[in-house]
Amino acid sequence: MKIVVISCWFSENMGYAENFLPRALAKLGNEVHVVTSTAQVYYNSPNYNSTYKDHLGSAVVAEGTKEIDGFTLHRLPFREVRKNFLNPFGFFGIHIVGLYDYLEKLKPDIIQVFNIDEFATFEAARYVQNNGIKFFTESHVHASVLKVQGRYDIKTNLMRYANKFRSSLQLINETTNKCFPIAEDVAELAIEFFQVPKDKIKIQSLGVNTDLFKPVQSEAEELERIQLRQVLGLGESDLVAIYTGRFSVGKSPTVLADAIQVLQGKNICVKGLFVGNGTDEEIKQLSSKTGCIVHPFVPVTELAKYYRASDIGVWPREESTSQLDAAACGLPIILSDRIKVLERVDGNGLLFKEGNSDDLAEKILSLKEKETRRKMGLRSVENVLLKFSWDKIAEERLRDYSRN
Repeated sequence: MKIVVISCWFSENMGYAENFLPRALAKLGNEVHVVTSTAQVYYNSPNYNSTYKDHLGSAVVAEGTKEIDGFTLHRLPFREVRKNFLNPFGFFGIHIVGLYDYLEKLKPDIIQVFNIDEFATFEAARYVQNNGIKFFTESHVHASVLKVQGRYDIKTNLMRYANKFRSSLQLINETTNKCFPIAEDVAELAIEFFQVPKDKIKIQSLGVNTDLFKPVQSEAEELERIQLRQVLGLGESDLVAIYTGRFSVGKSPTVLADAIQVLQGKNICVKGLFVGNGTDEEIKQLSSKTGCIVHPFVPVTELAKYYRASDIGVWPREESTSQLDAAACGLPIILSDRIKVLERVDGNGLLFKEGNSDDLAEKILSLKEKETRRKMGLRSVENVLLKFSWDKIAEERLRDYSRN
């Protein structure tokens, strides 16, 4: 089966669906092509050069084709379209130049995209309509992104209404065989905001590369854990809570930093480890909290050892695939009580009152005992292997490709 996966941007050292799903599909014997632009992930971030360039390379790279992880990566030029008053409800962001003609060249059996409302998805839908092949979309947009306290603001509600009449969105949804939202709240938005027919929805979680993310399994990995803690300034008796990702207000890592400071004030040996990227002000704010250590962004191939060097994974707000990666490494996890992906916390973690650092501090303290963490960590690994492995997700996706 020849499968073309389309992603508007791509970076080889990241851990997103566009990296791992094609790899898993190729492992199952399929001919897989990823068609993308010359843009790296976060290419337009103001702090790209200081945060990502050393690990990912230039923000915009050369056109071309290469073999990677069992699939073929194709990079095409792009142009960036910004919002403007002449086209308030059109497609914005990256437009991959020449995508339609490139699909005619590849002649796929299946096209898979990762977003519903993108120009690349519309171009793929046009190709599907003219060639009669199968077309599958995904949606990764959680309610926490589009809704505030469970409601759309006026502008977003206007966009939702306008989506009912957009011919481009109608074409995308008409040609789609199946849409795979990654969680229940994402499915609700796909239906009510992006107008996907309910009978085309199948919820399917994002996954974990379990070859990469796994618990300590050897003496060498245990030694690596001990040495990394020493390098980071973490004592062996410290209870270490790790957060990875962006340090933005929307992710609220400062709630964890405040909780760590609360526990430090009670003379409890607990540390917060923040691995990722943010503005100078965000980094300064986290670093100023007692017991908190900030480490720069690291590529996905190096991230597992930071989880293994920690004791608990904490994400104070919103959903993140990093939560699954941490669980795969054997960590109990603590998440916001407002998340919709409750299947991620199934005997292997806790929920805290979102925004309440005192409650988060109590939840961290409840995991102080090593045996409690060990049991939850084993459940974390078991949950990931049973439900969240990219290999299992790819097997299920292939069955859907064949059925629909």
